[in-house]
Amino acid sequence: MSSYTAHNDQPSSNNFQIYSHGVTDTGHVRTKNEDSILVHDDENVWIVADGMGGHHAGDFASQTITNNLSLFKQHASLDDNILLLEENILNSNAIIRKKSFKLGRNATIGSTVVCVYTWDNYLFTFWAGDSRLYRYRDSQLERLTEDHSYVEELVRMGKIEAKDAEEHPAANVVLKAVGIDDNLIMDFDYFEMQKDDIYIICTDGLYKDLDEEKLAPIIESHLEDMTELCEALLASSLDAGGTDNTSIITMKICQKEADV
Repeated sequence: MSSYTAHNDQPSSNNFQIYSHGVTDTGHVRTKNEDSILVHDDENVWIVADGMGGHHAGDFASQTITNNLSLFKQHASLDDNILLLEENILNSNAIIRKKSFKLGRNATIGSTVVCVYTWDNYLFTFWAGDSRLYRYRDSQLERLTEDHSYVEELVRMGKIEAKDAEEHPAANVVLKAVGIDDNLIMDFDYFEMQKDDIYIICTDGLYKDLDEEKLAPIIESHLEDMTELCEALLASSLDAGGTDNTSIITMKICQKEADV
């Protein structure tokens, strides 16, 4: 198991301070961890990536994303930063595609990604695949991303119930990911942060065995310490089965103390 703890002060125009912690674990069934995470709090960036490809190097795909984004340095312009983050992930897509071609026509390498970036009082996110971003606010847990998966499409079309999605035979089929197509088009959204918000970025290992409705009570029991929350979520996921690699980043938005 690997874990990372950080806290950062946002630019002076921001009233918030962010405390975060990240953990990634192989789980009880898999022999290799193909997930990768990045807690790059100095540059206001947090990433989870879930590699696909097994012996075709899914770990290469996820680590390509986090390694590339670890080199990101903020510029003075928000527009420049958003563009740089997008270009960085697109560059990772090209690198992974090149690796896939080298391995042969039947090689499938890819990785989901959720990239979170904060600027001033806003949180921005890019994502592709079925890794997720959640927000816990006012005792309510809300998923802020939509899965790019076959079962999500079935739920959207009303063909299956959301509660049955993880038990569907095609639950692991991802429709969009970094590295599986020459032309990657990610989803993008942004949200205004509020004091005491808690954000959770995770791969599907968290919610695959641990029902989504069980997440809120765990969060409610660990509102103050993001390290304790992260470890509690991981432990609950492992206790529920741990059938996949699991990666989690927890973030809490705190009010900055006034300068004396």
